[in-house]
Amino acid sequence: MSNDNIFNLSDDELTLAQAKNSDKNRLGFAILLKYFQLESHYPKHLKYIDTLMLNCIANQLNVLTSCIDDFDWEGRSTKRFRTEIRNLLGYKKATLDDVDKLKEWLIKNVFPNNVRKSQRIEHAYEYFQSQKIEPFTSKELMKYIQSAHQKFEQQLFDSIHTALPDNTIKMMDSLLVDDSEIDDYEQDGNEFEIRFRQLKQDIPGAKLKNVALAIQKVNYLKKLQLPKEFLSNLSSKLINKYYTRVLTEHPLNIRRHEPSIRYGIFSLFCYLRSQLLTDGSADLMMQLIHKIRTSAENSVDKKILSEVKRVNGKFDILCSLSMISIENPTGIIQEEIYPTVSKETMCDIVKEYNSKGRWYEHQVHKKMHSVYSHAHRKILLTLLEAFVFETNVNDSKPLLEAIKVIIENRDSTDRYYPKNILAPIKNVISSEWDGLVVFNEKTDKKIHRINYEIAVLQELRRQLGCKMIWIEGALRYRNPHDDLPKDFEENREHYYNLLGLPINARDFTDPRKKQLHESLKALNDTILENDKVEILEKNGGHIKISPYDPQAEPPNIKKLHEAIKEEYGTISLIDVLKESELDIGLTKKFHSSATRESLPKETLQFRLLLCLYGIGTNTGLKCISASNDEVKYADLKYVKRRYITVEDVRQAIVEVVNKNLEIRDPRIWGTATTGVACDSKKISVWDQNLMVEYHARYKGRGVMVYWHVEKKALCIYSQLKTCSSSEVGAMIKGILDHCTKMEVNKAYMDTHGQSTLGFGIGELLSFDLLPRLKNIYEQKLYYPSVGKKDEYKNLEKILKYLIDWKLIEDNYDEAVKYGVALKTGTMEPDVFVKRFSSDNYQHPIYKTIVGIGKIGKTNFLCRYLMIEELRIEVHEAQNVVERLNSIMGFIFYGKLGEISTNIRRDQELAIVCLHLLQACMAYVNTIIFQYILSRPEWQNVLTPEDKRALNVLFHSHLNPYGLFPLDLSTRLGITGGNSTVLGEDQAIEAIEEEEFV
Repeated sequence: MSNDNIFNLSDDELTLAQAKNSDKNRLGFAILLKYFQLESHYPKHLKYIDTLMLNCIANQLNVLTSCIDDFDWEGRSTKRFRTEIRNLLGYKKATLDDVDKLKEWLIKNVFPNNVRKSQRIEHAYEYFQSQKIEPFTSKELMKYIQSAHQKFEQQLFDSIHTALPDNTIKMMDSLLVDDSEIDDYEQDGNEFEIRFRQLKQDIPGAKLKNVALAIQKVNYLKKLQLPKEFLSNLSSKLINKYYTRVLTEHPLNIRRHEPSIRYGIFSLFCYLRSQLLTDGSADLMMQLIHKIRTSAENSVDKKILSEVKRVNGKFDILCSLSMISIENPTGIIQEEIYPTVSKETMCDIVKEYNSKGRWYEHQVHKKMHSVYSHAHRKILLTLLEAFVFETNVNDSKPLLEAIKVIIENRDSTDRYYPKNILAPIKNVISSEWDGLVVFNEKTDKKIHRINYEIAVLQELRRQLGCKMIWIEGALRYRNPHDDLPKDFEENREHYYNLLGLPINARDFTDPRKKQLHESLKALNDTILENDKVEILEKNGGHIKISPYDPQAEPPNIKKLHEAIKEEYGTISLIDVLKESELDIGLTKKFHSSATRESLPKETLQFRLLLCLYGIGTNTGLKCISASNDEVKYADLKYVKRRYITVEDVRQAIVEVVNKNLEIRDPRIWGTATTGVACDSKKISVWDQNLMVEYHARYKGRGVMVYWHVEKKALCIYSQLKTCSSSEVGAMIKGILDHCTKMEVNKAYMDTHGQSTLGFGIGELLSFDLLPRLKNIYEQKLYYPSVGKKDEYKNLEKILKYLIDWKLIEDNYDEAVKYGVALKTGTMEPDVFVKRFSSDNYQHPIYKTIVGIGKIGKTNFLCRYLMIEELRIEVHEAQNVVERLNSIMGFIFYGKLGEISTNIRRDQELAIVCLHLLQACMAYVNTIIFQYILSRPEWQNVLTPEDKRALNVLFHSHLNPYGLFPLDLSTRLGITGGNSTVLGEDQAIEAIEEEEFV
């Protein structure tokens, strides 16, 4: 339905409006009526009315829009109109009796999901609409919502507190003792006395004492008798909220709360902290197991390079050997061959070729034995003993038995296990290790103890990654059944509607069969006339695409940049952040983790901006405080600890991005896009933490920053990931979690950012994957049925397999369940991708989603090969995100671009603050571009090539260096961004701030 249609008045509504005594009242009544129908409340001012609504309704009434200018939105006529609207729509006026019902509804349905304050208002209006009640005023409604939220928190904390035994309360009290003077590693004995400060710390690295402390912390938290059944039913967002609040508190401040709040909120922290520490320990175990092989392979490679000289002219020598052998078949080697090719050269060739194949694997296994037994065995067995492994798969139960055998015999010094110990082999030891683990001597079978442990750990890593094995008490490594929505069976129809999918499997597959056939048929019919695409015979079908012609250079962009620099000179980067704040008010998204706020609004605003700039440029708070006499380093540290969280920075980013999209002039930037380009960039980080890994492609250790960027270089989402984690998972997460007003239904990425599994999830979640395929030459197509294969004669060389429609239909419901888990956030995309990796290729859901992905990928390839414009579009999008990667060093220049912390949440905070500065730069640049282009001399100057090259990350007029004084009383003098019209959300926030802060 178009926007014009939703503003249409019915015949009865039109009659009622035209019955009013003046054009002003007719238009005012009609707007009140239509606004109430759409928003469930009345507007307070003309500035809240959409211009399209005003024009549409005025045209229906045949009146001028200007007649509404002096309408009294709170006058007696308005009150009479509201009564008529209630009677027309069958609504009643809200009374005090409805307050308690509203509170109970909010407590039961809204607050458990930890929705934002603005969303609480929206949900309240939805409630009033469903009950046909005219809502309270915004001011009254905010009071009732605040009161209901306080009641919800009190009920939550009371429920947890009353379930805690006395012993657990005593243990919590001991954790909250002020330990600021205690050093972590200066306590006597082998056991550390756990305190809150140690509890907040992550595992710093793979050392035995670090692992021992982490396990001790987990064991201590497990001794707390928390109401886990109650806590497990709470939403993850709600638990995370209170976890973050406790994380920023000092023990003294926590102890100041009344008992129910103190123990309730601390129980939530301990519950999640135990899971995260278990996850961290499991991550460490997985990394160490992987490191055994990689270290061994690197060592063997170095040994080969040092011992074996590469033989110059090797192939000429081999050719000479062949010719001598043919010419002298009965000759003596010493007389015929050695004069031409010396014995030493022959030995070098043998050594070089022996370095490949089975010999190489044997050397790697030998080195793995050494690395494991001398370096990692103690840590890994300590971790192995600390975890409680479980499985839902019968074939994985022998692996659990094997783990028990290893733990029971960890102190043994024998080379082989005793005969009375039955160590499982089947479904435990892979064929790669079979000959190194099991030795048959006459009638006896011996099992090599160390090799058995290594083989079991390698298999454990594989099965734990795809959740055939899971860990009790973990979060990401938990029971895979807990990743799925628990109420799927009861709310099946709701969840299918959430994804926009039909409930019947045939209704899903039939349109895709038709679309797949049409795509293949269209490509088949046009491929011979396509002079840019050719299918060659080599390698069983080889796709060749000719490069497209270079695009024309933009003739006026350089002049535009010069005009901007002439108008504004050099702008300090901190003034860009300040200008965005004064226009948008992004600091309103930051709230104290404490129960109340005491800093004056202006002081808090000033310090927040300095903190965000110091973190986002990586220059640090100490450097920023030195440039501003009004603030001290300790003040900035306090504000960072109390107010700045990753979640709040993300909300500020959303505000800036949404405002940027709102102010864009479509004549300059074109119509709104629905696609994002995705790519990652490696960044250096201190390496005493589990996030840092070696990157095989970029070389060196670090972490990856993954961006989601729309086509005009505006970044809508950023995230931190490890070097080895899946880019497909990161791509899915950004599309699901970006929270901006941009509707994303296309994702552009490089070859390593896509997979057939990703195409399958795209089909289930209704977005298109558009990758730039480096290996396009080896891509294959899938066809819908054997009977129609003959219709694609021109594609025969690249047609691969038939789509298994029965498999998809049989497992369609289960596949949708995983799509819902991703959509609702009960399962992390990275966990999903790991579970359904090639290690779990026999899983029916993996086969189903990959089968769906083959359909989507074939449809994409057909369009990609047929349409050159699509190929250009994909390449353009990837070039944009590469541009963003290059701008990162310009902003994040402090400390040579290295994140100097081992704390993961601080690493994430640095990245999102960098993203916020990028978004502010894009916002200010958008205003500047539009202002310059609005001048008469620039009217109709830009060509299509200029508009294509227009980029909001232009920065030659910006300076991030030097001192960073912040003056909130001055402005840059740019125009076009500061709108006097507040949205309803901003109005509500203003009321809330006035009443409660």
